[in-house]
Amino acid sequence: MNKPPLNNAQMPDYLKARKLHLNGIIIGMAGMKKLSAKGIKQNKVETLTIDAIKAELDFIDLQLKRKDG
Repeated sequence: MNKPPLNNAQMPDYLKARKLHLNGIIIGMAGMKKLSAKGIKQNKVETLTIDAIKAELDFIDLQLKRKDG
């Protein structure tokens, strides 16, 4: 099922919610690393995942700045 398109008034709220969600994922991944005894070394997949999430967060920040300014 496809979601209906967002109007301009809903977009900033959606972006802010997405940003909070992605930040939560990064924090959750960091918390899991601390709990894991083997979590000292980060593998390539984790590094790429974190880099991709950070890139998405940067893109969201850019979109929010465009909406505000």
